[in-house]
Amino acid sequence: MLPLWIGAIPVGIAYAASARAAGLSAGETQFMSLTVFSAAAQLSAVSLLASGTSAPLLVATAAALNVQALLLGLAAGRRIRPSLPARLLAACFLTDAAYGVTAAGKRFTLAGLLGAGASMYLAWNTGTALGLAAGGVFPSGRRLGLDFVAPLTFLAVLLPLVRTRAALCAALSAAAVTVLLLKIAPGGVAVLGAGFAGSVAGAGWQRRGGQTAAGAPAAAATEAQT
Repeated sequence: MLPLWIGAIPVGIAYAASARAAGLSAGETQFMSLTVFSAAAQLSAVSLLASGTSAPLLVATAAALNVQALLLGLAAGRRIRPSLPARLLAACFLTDAAYGVTAAGKRFTLAGLLGAGASMYLAWNTGTALGLAAGGVFPSGRRLGLDFVAPLTFLAVLLPLVRTRAALCAALSAAAVTVLLLKIAPGGVAVLGAGFAGSVAGAGWQRRGGQTAAGAPAAAATEAQT
């Protein structure tokens, strides 16, 4: 998970700076990272808050940006079939990063999913705390080129899962649909559509005689989010 920290912490710092500029207190800024735990939702929220957007629209925007969590939850639930308490706990820490890293491992387990999710949760909140403590001392992650770290890391997670032609078909289809949907829809909606398209494409190829690598459509959706 450490390579993903390199991408998460600078974004957390940038979020903290944006939140403070939008008028949130230090406590409110950190509390949002502790409870929302979503870079896309939080960065959008502080931007909308600064422009005076109503609360219902703000919540709807955050939900649209994270609708891919539905796809990740379905994929994870089918593989580990947790109890209700474990399901609720896993949902709190489920992210595309946590799912992708767990799927790339030898076994997909609840413990692995929770460990990966908790690691990203710690990185995100550490970045937020550093941003609050240091203010504008840190250079932006974009200036350092750190905005490329997360996509490259996710690509490294995805590639080992593409073991068959069906998996490759799913990944390429999801990527193509993502590029098209991002022009007209929020990121979360684009990823959900890409996951559906990748799943259909992979299943169609499998019916022609191929075999889909376990978790490839969801992993393709994870890559699409980057």
